[in-house]
Amino acid sequence: MLRIPQLLLLPPLLLLTSAQELSCSSSGSDPCSVPSPGGLFVFRQRFEPDTGGDYGSWGIDGLEVLDCTSQKTHNSTSYAPTYTHEQIGSYCLKSPLFGGEKGYNDAEGEWAQSEVGEGVEEVWERTWNTAGRFVSTFDAKCQKKKAGAGAGVAEFFITLSKLQKTFTTAHLLSDADITPSDDTTYSLRELTNALSTGSYKPIVQCDNSTLSSVLWPLNVRGPFQSGSFEAASSFDRKSNCPSEGIIYPPRTTLATPKKSDDDEEWEHLRRPPPRPITLSHDETRMYYRSETAKEDPVGKLGLRKEHDEERDEWKEERAGKQYWRDEL
Repeated sequence: MLRIPQLLLLPPLLLLTSAQELSCSSSGSDPCSVPSPGGLFVFRQRFEPDTGGDYGSWGIDGLEVLDCTSQKTHNSTSYAPTYTHEQIGSYCLKSPLFGGEKGYNDAEGEWAQSEVGEGVEEVWERTWNTAGRFVSTFDAKCQKKKAGAGAGVAEFFITLSKLQKTFTTAHLLSDADITPSDDTTYSLRELTNALSTGSYKPIVQCDNSTLSSVLWPLNVRGPFQSGSFEAASSFDRKSNCPSEGIIYPPRTTLATPKKSDDDEEWEHLRRPPPRPITLSHDETRMYYRSETAKEDPVGKLGLRKEHDEERDEWKEERAGKQYWRDEL
């Protein structure tokens, strides 16, 4: 049976009592030892065809905290305050659980992109304020030491990161020869059987007839932040996918090409300089007007004046003659 290993070793005394208790197994559970009454969890993963590798990626879509009895959202009693995404980011970066900024960035990269344009920070804020703070084992009175600001935030998100690494949905599907395709469809039975491991039987969700998300119903043995998760024994939600003709959508955009060794060789090449322009004619036959051949504007005006004077004299001479035929 697939089981998440204990995230933190508990003292021997607690191992005999609270660590062995499974959430939702009894109505009188100690809320500091096991999440109660909200002890049923639904870990959601959503498929994004245009992120990740050639076959898309399955990212964290969030967590639901449900009442053990009604299986409705448990939000009647909060055990921790609300926080902004700036505060959540600060608490996680300061926590040794993420191992520094790189571990924090890697954890953010495991989440699916928001469908309403939110950044990952805003998605974390919404997830904590609608789910994380309603987990009873994050109550300040359950902490051995005096809890400071942000207690439980880093533990909550690092636990979701470990769940993501445990439920390798993409690999489970590919191992069953189920991959994104634009000309092949799958049945609900094929998808469910491929994802079912031991007692884990996830619920497949669709957008019309297109595969969109997978729900993993869970109980936890011990505190949420340090216990081990097991498949929920009962969960009433059903798949909304059709029994046949389910589309596992392929990538709709071209993936960014990766650099190869050949690309590095081409980077050393440079564009050759342009060749000089050569004339197709014989320059020895070309006539270039010299500076001395240019007309003198002053001289040109003088010639014009002499021409005008000659024309005036000719007009006067003709006007003095009475008969034009005398010239013949």
